[in-house]
Amino acid sequence: MKKKIVAIVPIKKKSKRVPGKNFIKINGIPLYQILLKKLIKCNFDKIYVDSDSEIIRKFCKKNGLFFIKRLPHLAKDNANGNDLLNYHQKIIKADYYFQVFITAPLMSIKTVNKCINILLRRKNYDSILTIQSIYSWFWFNKKPINYKPKLLPRSQDAKPVIIETTGLYGITSKALKKIKCRIGKTPYFFEVPNKESLDLDNKKDFEYLKFITKQ
Repeated sequence: MKKKIVAIVPIKKKSKRVPGKNFIKINGIPLYQILLKKLIKCNFDKIYVDSDSEIIRKFCKKNGLFFIKRLPHLAKDNANGNDLLNYHQKIIKADYYFQVFITAPLMSIKTVNKCINILLRRKNYDSILTIQSIYSWFWFNKKPINYKPKLLPRSQDAKPVIIETTGLYGITSKALKKIKCRIGKTPYFFEVPNKESLDLDNKKDFEYLKFITKQ
């Protein structure tokens, strides 16, 4: 029996750090449209968009996407990605859930499809997320976390620190139901190209995006 694979894209109408960021135009195209148009071409059975925006609802209707009206308590600032995905599992039946964020507009169709294929075929992993490995010297709470200052290794020899790009998270239905988290107990860390790791979080990120997409 064919497994059902769904993408769920959360899009809030309002944002604090960059007001209306999901609707900012990048070279004439609203941000929310950039990744959604790519996802339509990916290997998903259905794409759901969770939002409190009428603009988003109309876009979904026009483009064959399934719209989920954001619940008031999930639109609050203290609601997180796990809260959303746990709710979505209750109302959407699927074998694999992929939570994808439009604030990663440079993520490619190729990357998304690779993530889908890995989670479907490699049964020893219960989830997948996009990451970057940073080779440098890192400190936390004024203590080194990946090297010993007395040894002072070359930065390229330091153990890499993995950061989530927050572009894509995928998980099996079984794992999500059990642990209630978008990252399972045996996740696959998918390294994305540097360009695709961009996560739009502040005004400088938007300036950079506009600059590189003009090239």
